[in-house]
Amino acid sequence: MVEISIDEMEKARKRIEGKVHRTPVIQCEAINKIAGTTVHFKCDHLQKTGSFKSRGAINAVLCLNKEKGDKCKGVVTYSGGNHGQALAWAALQCDIPCCVAVFSNTPQLKKDAMIGYKAELVYSGNTLGEIELKYQETKAELGYDAVEPFNDVGVINGHASCAAEILEQVPEADAVFVAVGGGGLASAIAMYVGEKRPDIKVYIVEPEAKQLKPYLEEGNLPDHDTINTIADGIRVLKVGDLCKEIFCKYSKETIISVTEDEIRKALALIWTRTKQRVEPTAAVSLAGLLKLEDKPKNPVVILCGGNVDLSFVP
Repeated sequence: MVEISIDEMEKARKRIEGKVHRTPVIQCEAINKIAGTTVHFKCDHLQKTGSFKSRGAINAVLCLNKEKGDKCKGVVTYSGGNHGQALAWAALQCDIPCCVAVFSNTPQLKKDAMIGYKAELVYSGNTLGEIELKYQETKAELGYDAVEPFNDVGVINGHASCAAEILEQVPEADAVFVAVGGGGLASAIAMYVGEKRPDIKVYIVEPEAKQLKPYLEEGNLPDHDTINTIADGIRVLKVGDLCKEIFCKYSKETIISVTEDEIRKALALIWTRTKQRVEPTAAVSLAGLLKLEDKPKNPVVILCGGNVDLSFVP
């Protein structure tokens, strides 16, 4: 059985090579001056389907294809948008049907993209409980294989390819800043970098309403299951169980909470200074760096997605 491990992460990287982009790293002199350090932006908003999610999705689908072949009737998931797009794209590459349960308030841009990749959409309410229920019902009805958005072995192993690229592209890096929602990308980065380059700190950056650190330490969560934040890609409150285990081992002491105002200011900086039109979630990582008093010398800031409605104003 496939597990989350450095060996499987390396295999995943080879498996998806040529199917996803090796995204560029850029700098911006204006932001370097504002931050007081040399900021390396890892541009995963330029990845296939507009976010890092394609890395994990294509790996998961390729693994399913190899394991089940013709027995795989299709894939099903639930998503706020980016994972749904990525899985629909990945399934299309392998000529497999895809169904995505989406929140009723999912941005139209993201719904249109999923439909463009031939996915069937089913709609739920706007809480995690409602969308998970719709997803489970749909999975049972269709008999499709599940590829969950973050708590999935194949997805996490695939996302680690982003970390591998960072270590090659910025060997002088002394810190990595990554936004956290369900935890798929952040846990992959934390584990891969933690094992390969333990001298590099991985900062997990969250909207302040998420309260990840108390959850990791005490296991307590509020009654609600989503948070109110401009960062629509990471509104889920709880991280996946697989991700939680990784965070407890590698990143328990490097969690940064940022306010909505700090996210908005970071987003405006990215838009106006780098001219990269990223989505609000991608600005969370820069907000974390800017909040840190003792700045690292060569931080890498992951811009995780660029699927933002053209009418959106921060």
